[in-house]
Amino acid sequence: MVNLRSDNNAGLCPEAAAALAEMAAGYAVGYGDDVITSQAVAAFRRLFGEPTAVFFVATGTAANTLAIASLTEPWQRVLCHSYSHYNDDESTAPERITLCRTTAITPSTDPTRITVADLDRATSGGRGDVHEPAPGVLTITNVTELGTVYTPDAVRQLCTLAHERGYRVHVDGARFANAVASVMSRFGLSATEACRALTVDAGVDALTFGGTKNGFAFGEAVLLFPQTGVEQTRRACARFPFLRKSTGHLLSKHRFVSGQFLRSLADDRWLAHAHHANQLAAKLAAGLEKRGFKPAFPVEANGVFVPLPPKLDQALRAAGHGYYPFASSVGTVARLMCSFSTHEGVISEFLADIDRLAPAPANSAV
Repeated sequence: MVNLRSDNNAGLCPEAAAALAEMAAGYAVGYGDDVITSQAVAAFRRLFGEPTAVFFVATGTAANTLAIASLTEPWQRVLCHSYSHYNDDESTAPERITLCRTTAITPSTDPTRITVADLDRATSGGRGDVHEPAPGVLTITNVTELGTVYTPDAVRQLCTLAHERGYRVHVDGARFANAVASVMSRFGLSATEACRALTVDAGVDALTFGGTKNGFAFGEAVLLFPQTGVEQTRRACARFPFLRKSTGHLLSKHRFVSGQFLRSLADDRWLAHAHHANQLAAKLAAGLEKRGFKPAFPVEANGVFVPLPPKLDQALRAAGHGYYPFASSVGTVARLMCSFSTHEGVISEFLADIDRLAPAPANSAV
């Protein structure tokens, strides 16, 4: 079965598999006080700067909600994109863990990204008294839920305005590796330059650095950046360990998460996997457009969102191709995701079946 459903569906990247095998033997101090975790923290600090605080959890929902909880108070609100995972796919965890109001922003120009104009509109006005939520956190997703990437300049502009309005900034980086790979290719930056340009140099206060979608069995890292100079971010570094423990997210055998990161960060293997997924998505998008099926949104990372005629969609599924129907601002589209393990044969077979199954008008456009 050709599976383009999700990078979550892929198996383990070699580094994660090796790390889990290595961690399986012997003994190590629990709860994050082991040597492997210390080495993983040091690896992150080489990328993002020495003051960076690093914490490990098992899931993306835990990472996002605990990061934001550490930066907020219960009487504040969290701003997010209307299609964000935080708003659409984490059930009531955001409200339950943060106790904050979630306010979704529907962008007015670019449907995939929040712009400065959108943020200005969402944060303007109001009484500023106890009868309404106080400013809390702006959370953005990079790579976005619709496959585009916030550039370093776009992130910087959002952070500048958010901080002026009293908001901290969190980045949901479930696919942060793909965002970094995209920015490296587009702007000619090194890995360290791209990581910092997209986060601490732009003024980001917290980042969820995803592992699962880049080939891990499980595991996400929460990075807090006290070097941004925002007082609440320094305070969040002290709050996070207690929030993680009190909500049941402190792993005893910590090394099984941190070890995967340590192995993956070595020699930039995490980036090699992301570059691979991005390149295959670009190839898939080019093949679709050649056949008359233009992606609904710019293809900037490892996802392609394309409208397909209902009959072709049904025929592709009957032929064994797996992918998600995704509700978007332009209607339901097919979400086609590439991962570290997607190979060129998958793309070729999918495109060949479109040639075989597409209705005549589409074939005539080839």
